[in-house]
Amino acid sequence: MTHVLIAVDDNDTSVATARTALRLFGEGADYTVLNVAHNAPVKWGDDALEYGTVYPLAVPGAGVVGGVPLVVRSTDSSDRTTDRVEAAQQIADELAHEAGIPSATAVGDTGDPADAIISAARNQGADVVVVGTHERGWFKRLFTSSVSDSVIREVEIPVLVAR
Repeated sequence: MTHVLIAVDDNDTSVATARTALRLFGEGADYTVLNVAHNAPVKWGDDALEYGTVYPLAVPGAGVVGGVPLVVRSTDSSDRTTDRVEAAQQIADELAHEAGIPSATAVGDTGDPADAIISAARNQGADVVVVGTHERGWFKRLFTSSVSDSVIREVEIPVLVAR
């Protein structure tokens, strides 16, 4: 039996991605639907730094940025991590049902989406990974990495990129 790992996020194209996987691999395949929540923002002073956002930073002196001491700390606790994993799993479950894959195993995780997808593919023994893609202009591609590109480069099994 083919084990299909479908990576979804919380946008409209995820349902289409899951439906494409179901149409191509059929009812007889074993499906895992994965949603990855981003890590908690890192704090720099009192400001949250979001994952995936580019921040200009000039360091005029050792450990001092604009006269403010550079103090970076995580705002995460294990309770919040558990809550984010459960929320991600719920999103995966809802998308699987909306796409018509009620027998899918829903999995939630946190962290870098590409790393989590690659890890899940290896740990779950997936035969194929199905990911969606987002339309991005050339300028945005300069500053943000592509999850699908990272998965294609790193995972050892076939990857289907659905539009």
